[in-house]
Amino acid sequence: MKKIWLFYLLLILCFCICACSQKKEGEKTEQESAAEESASSEDDTLKFSAVDLEGNMVTENIFSDADITVVNFWATFCGPCINEMPELEEWSETMPDNVQIIGVISDVSSEDSDEYALAKEIADKTGVTYVNLAAEKEFDAILRKIVGVPTTYFVNRDGEFVGSPIVGADVAGYKSFVEGYLDGLESESSE
Repeated sequence: MKKIWLFYLLLILCFCICACSQKKEGEKTEQESAAEESASSEDDTLKFSAVDLEGNMVTENIFSDADITVVNFWATFCGPCINEMPELEEWSETMPDNVQIIGVISDVSSEDSDEYALAKEIADKTGVTYVNLAAEKEFDAILRKIVGVPTTYFVNRDGEFVGSPIVGADVAGYKSFVEGYLDGLESESSE
């Protein structure tokens, strides 16, 4: 009798878990909603001065080098972040000249941190050559609002956030957004 009750209890629990995790088409998850709120409530522009993994100082002027910059926030402890890095590197090598990607390592606050050396090691092992920055204090406002890593933002050449951030490893989603954005720029310029 106890086994039957246990079976039914487990069945009900599984049903509840499945029902709670389902989302209707067009509905956003809590993470997606929170990420959108962080982008919309964030200052319209991203301004910073941070060190990259080569020891170079990089500022928001990097955005003026491309029509759109993919800004991928990741962490040294994040498996999905690290797993997507080779694909991001491959994409960065085939990007048109008016698109670029930079990484921001959310758990690396300076060149002096232990995680900085680990981030360099991860970049080497994954073959990443695109710019990766320590998340210095200028990134604190964004980092407080990020619900998880990887989270990817899109920034135009004026340093302004465009579109909604993507939470989770979704290189196909990043590519799709960039293609749509560039198509929109082409449409604007042909009018």
